[in-house]
Amino acid sequence: MGKWMDGYLERLAKNHQENLEGGGKDRIEVQHGLGKLTARERIDLLADPGSFEVFGSLVRDPYARLAQIPKASPSDGVVMGLARINGRQVMVYSLDFTVMSGSIGDQGIWKIAELVQMAGQERLPIIGMIDSAGSRISFKGGFVGLNGMGQLVRNYCHYSGVIPQITLLLGPCTGPMVQIPALSDFLIMNRNTGFLWLGGEIESDDAGGAEFHMEKSGQCDLIADSDEEAIDLAKQVFDFIPQSCWDKPIAIKSADDPERREEELLDVLPDNPKFTYDMHEVIELIIDNGEFFELKEDFAPNLITGFARFDGIVTGIAASNPDELSGIMEPDSSDKYDKFLMFLDAFNIPLLTVSDTTAYPPGDKWERMGVIRHGAKNLHGYSHLTNPKVTLVLRRSYGGSNITMGCSKMGPDFIFGWPTVEFAPTGPESIVQAVFHKQLAKAKEDGNYEEVYNSFLIPLKEQFSVMNMAKAFTTYYSVHEVIDPRDTRAHIIKAFHAAIGKREELPDKKRYIKPA
Repeated sequence: MGKWMDGYLERLAKNHQENLEGGGKDRIEVQHGLGKLTARERIDLLADPGSFEVFGSLVRDPYARLAQIPKASPSDGVVMGLARINGRQVMVYSLDFTVMSGSIGDQGIWKIAELVQMAGQERLPIIGMIDSAGSRISFKGGFVGLNGMGQLVRNYCHYSGVIPQITLLLGPCTGPMVQIPALSDFLIMNRNTGFLWLGGEIESDDAGGAEFHMEKSGQCDLIADSDEEAIDLAKQVFDFIPQSCWDKPIAIKSADDPERREEELLDVLPDNPKFTYDMHEVIELIIDNGEFFELKEDFAPNLITGFARFDGIVTGIAASNPDELSGIMEPDSSDKYDKFLMFLDAFNIPLLTVSDTTAYPPGDKWERMGVIRHGAKNLHGYSHLTNPKVTLVLRRSYGGSNITMGCSKMGPDFIFGWPTVEFAPTGPESIVQAVFHKQLAKAKEDGNYEEVYNSFLIPLKEQFSVMNMAKAFTTYYSVHEVIDPRDTRAHIIKAFHAAIGKREELPDKKRYIKPA
């Protein structure tokens, strides 16, 4: 080796050492004292051993080089590069809180923007780990990095639906950077250290925390109690998603019998239709090994969303939950449903819709919350799905839910119903009250209210029963087949195997316009 190379290699080695030390030993100790891992420790835990290939390690804060900021800025506070997770390639970045509190610098933001573009072009998922005090301030430059922030946001938007985007919020995230977790497909927050807040006055103790963004804002998909758990959750999500929209999720060979009958399904529905039940019981009995990976568990729990497998095939499940608000479709659950459907369709993931709902709630309260436009968004979204779609209806399918939950002629590939299903414009009980109110008032005076009420209700429920409606295959709300509940799993698996290679095309257009 020529001596002329010695000086360059020494400088390069020094640069690498500075990057490994981050903000220094003291700042690393503070980071660990807060219960947080460092940026590099997080990447090492996420990536397969030895697979991380760092990019942009020479980058430093330009204002620091001009002596405007007398602080070290290794990698400008952003550790990023190429890695593998379970052998699969992925792009990853991690903000380094030990470097100027993870503040977003002029070069760091451009690094991330460039990485997202690289990920999109190479068709690789992007995983970001955020731990940042916000925009970095320079006395001469003001808030630096805003120009790069625009490019970063644009890249996230342009590659949305092209590559999966996962964000782990493991520390604070404020100001303009909050848009990145919101734009991502999945947001995982550390319960103890994650904080997401655009700005302004904080008026409640839980504002900005993981529970706040799970239960109230609905932006958080998964909550972890530590960095380690958050990274493990990210790996679990990764197992259900493909590399890009041009790929399909990886199917695995399942040890769970695809023909398995479940006698317990006969006991899930309560004898009295006025009583509720937990839809999780049904889901866990029909999926592979009862392993359900739920998303947004505590947001709009009247609608369940999550991933599972059927005979090894990755499937997204969206299911009414009668145990919460009778499984109604209100604005929050509509938003939850919409984003989940869009993700599944973008990445070729089959959808199982499980319906038992009294539909959209009437009344002034819900109208003021925009129940109509939220419902329209669901109808518009489902109408544009081209992924494999199977619908299972268990009991009640009333009003607009017939359409929203993938029944009727909305384009599901297969619709199955249990013999207990009722299709109706609204609940038969409400119809009886509205149509026969005079007769019921008189019966109440005569003391035979229950007898008269049931004389109207029972024939009406029989009329709305799928056992009658299914006699007309296309005229009314119906199903492709009424099935024995015990064979539900086998029917769904056969349907997905039939639909997995389908081609469904939409009318040619520049783009569609979703209701607000």
